[in-house]
Amino acid sequence: MLASYGLTAAIKLASNESPFPPLPQVEQAITDHLSGLNRYPDGAARVLRAALADRHGTDPGRIAVGNGSCEIIQHSGEALLDPGTTVVHAHPSFAMYPHLAAAAGADGVAVPLAPDGGHDLDAMAAAVDERTRLVIICNPNNPTGVYRSADDIERFLGLVPDDLAVLVDEAYYDFVQNPDRGRVAVLARTRPNLLVTRTFSKAYGLCGLRVGYAVGCEEWVAALDAVRQPFNTNHLAQVAAIEGLRHPAAIQKRVDEAISERERVSDSLTDMHVPFTRSQGNFILMEPPGSHVDAAALHEDLLRRGVIVRNGAALGCAGSLRVTIGAPSENDAFLAALAAAVGTFASAE
Repeated sequence: MLASYGLTAAIKLASNESPFPPLPQVEQAITDHLSGLNRYPDGAARVLRAALADRHGTDPGRIAVGNGSCEIIQHSGEALLDPGTTVVHAHPSFAMYPHLAAAAGADGVAVPLAPDGGHDLDAMAAAVDERTRLVIICNPNNPTGVYRSADDIERFLGLVPDDLAVLVDEAYYDFVQNPDRGRVAVLARTRPNLLVTRTFSKAYGLCGLRVGYAVGCEEWVAALDAVRQPFNTNHLAQVAAIEGLRHPAAIQKRVDEAISERERVSDSLTDMHVPFTRSQGNFILMEPPGSHVDAAALHEDLLRRGVIVRNGAALGCAGSLRVTIGAPSENDAFLAALAAAVGTFASAE
């Protein structure tokens, strides 16, 4: 595709990946375990579960591990949904949620976001009926980046039946600045209907190895284990995640840089009069400035300039673009390309 634009390389800011490679200690741990790849991994991921249980102050039986948090979400659908049941989720939100209903022969109930781009939790509670078996809350929401407080989530739990499964997808948890950001996972240790999923793909830079986890009650974790493949989390993914957990300060330093860059890009967009939604993720959802700039055309123009962002039409946000926060040099290149592209559209008006 790049060759068709006369490019040999491009800056990829479309998939919410980390601009950082794995920590050097993680890379070394991966290298040290290459010789055992002729053997199957620990199917129960016992060491990783124990490390995560220690991190969350809970029991390993309350930890699920998967091939990315996506797989755990998928397994929740497999375990809980049947034909005639429903799953309630927001829209636009993470694109895989509707697939849970389709795979199970269930019905998806998509609830529009609130005007601020976050979940309309009251409307989602109102959408729950006797057929509902699962509710999914993406927090902060992808693709808008809007965060709902732990108080908001706890209030929502009080609006729905105690036996209704509620999954809170915290894939972008690490980038939230609100001081309450970890409290929903604490609630999951005591509320039997709550599961919180997280991933090592973003802050830990392990997209290519696919490893995620969840915190919840033992019954929900057991249900996930009943439907997963025997060796669903590969050996190197487990090794990398375990080693990554040993270096929280180094991971936090990277997260802090991503947050700082997110705010710098936000300030630059403000200075350029580009509308955007304030984000608590490692991405920003923006709109083209002025009626003379079309989002699809702007997406194409940025690509021609060597910057790949995500067209919001593919995310349920037609007329918008989602840009991942990259390294400082990548963000500089994006902002320069955006300014040039917008200038080109303005001159052509």
